[in-house]
Amino acid sequence: MNAELKHLRYFVAVAEELNFSAAARRLYVSQQALSRVIQQLERELGVRLFDRTTRSVRLTRAGEALLESAGRSITAVQHAFDAARQAAQDGQGRPLRVDISSSGLETGARILRRLRREHPRIRVHQVEDGVPRGLAALRDGRLDMLLGLSTHCPPEVRAEVIRREPVLVGMAAGHPLARLDAVPVAMLADVELLLPSDEAAIEWVEFVRSFCRQAQVKPSRWPGATHGSAANAEVLRETGCVVPTATWADPPGDLVFRPLVEPTPILEWSMMTARSTTPRPETETLLTCARATFQLTG
Repeated sequence: MNAELKHLRYFVAVAEELNFSAAARRLYVSQQALSRVIQQLERELGVRLFDRTTRSVRLTRAGEALLESAGRSITAVQHAFDAARQAAQDGQGRPLRVDISSSGLETGARILRRLRREHPRIRVHQVEDGVPRGLAALRDGRLDMLLGLSTHCPPEVRAEVIRREPVLVGMAAGHPLARLDAVPVAMLADVELLLPSDEAAIEWVEFVRSFCRQAQVKPSRWPGATHGSAANAEVLRETGCVVPTATWADPPGDLVFRPLVEPTPILEWSMMTARSTTPRPETETLLTCARATFQLTG
């Protein structure tokens, strides 16, 4: 067997989620099929890519080395596929390429819903790679707009704040903190926090650490990592950890969300674009929809 694109896609999903169940849901395959492909890849390469225990999945040194180039390889192939599709569109123009970080969160979902409602002729190619990869895609011209925290923006990327949103903490309904109307940040010292991997969302991890530091709290991190609300919900149900988060677009009824206070962390959502490219009319239309949706009142 030679390693194929599918093997890299499956490997990257597990490396970003650090959870085989979450990665399988993301790929729409069974966990058994996913494990089989990862084992095939490890046999082909002759190295172990993950250290697995009953509680966590971690990249080995070989896995970290592969992850550095695997994402770029997949993106390059996807870019080639997109170019072929664009050439076949007979002058219709390519879709607007937008990364909203996570469709499970309310902010991006509301913006795209408004765009579809008011401008149904604008076609959108939506991805959810997150801010670190999104910034690279903006610089390379593979992305038109990125939504998220702009704290890591390089000078060549323009950012406009479109919403300021108080941060919540989510948990299972039976969690002790669920009895409170609001949760002081200092109380996060007593629980494990479910956070994304540094590779997927270092800007969010640093933001959480910053408001914990203001409350003189050293956060305890749950040993795994997930991506997306569905995977987060499963972990919250199965463990005693909690998740600092923005508002979910469709929160499950068996989870509880409470505002964080003392201090009240405010998430500044920004729309990011590359300064080096001339904005497309569709990009300006999307930005107008974002401004109109929140008007900085969120």
